[in-house]
Amino acid sequence: MSTAVADTCFLVHWLRFRERERIFEVFESIAVPVMVLDEMGARGRVMLAPWLASRRAFLIPRINDHEVEALRLVEFSRSQRLPTLDPPEAYCLAVAKRRGYAVLTDNKAPKYLAQILKDYSTVKVLDSLDILSLIYGDDLAEAVKAYKEDTGLVFSKTRLKTYGINS
Repeated sequence: MSTAVADTCFLVHWLRFRERERIFEVFESIAVPVMVLDEMGARGRVMLAPWLASRRAFLIPRINDHEVEALRLVEFSRSQRLPTLDPPEAYCLAVAKRRGYAVLTDNKAPKYLAQILKDYSTVKVLDSLDILSLIYGDDLAEAVKAYKEDTGLVFSKTRLKTYGINS
């Protein structure tokens, strides 16, 4: 098993999922940048606390090298008129590249950048649907339904079809 670094959007959704603990069937631990923690708000921090206390999640402090790289990514995405990449998402990408972690995000921009930037081609970027698929396999349709009920997140029909779900 490996480590993943999670952005705010992913954590806000995943921590509301009734079977959120199952993520540890895929990853040994989840890294949370301090800037993501700051963005989560009080409720999100309370929901994350059990993972931190059990050491299944850990905090990544602000590190200048990561911040410089994150700024470079944000500037690149804006100059190329790509999907908007927020600083915490960019920070997660920078950490993942340096540490060999996967990135967990429900935003399109990090996944897109990892596909088009040669320097990031080895960074695995996964969203909630990817993780649900890894955990639930053949029972994915039921898991997607439960995830939507718990989080309110609706996956696109196109994405669902790529996983064999016609809904």
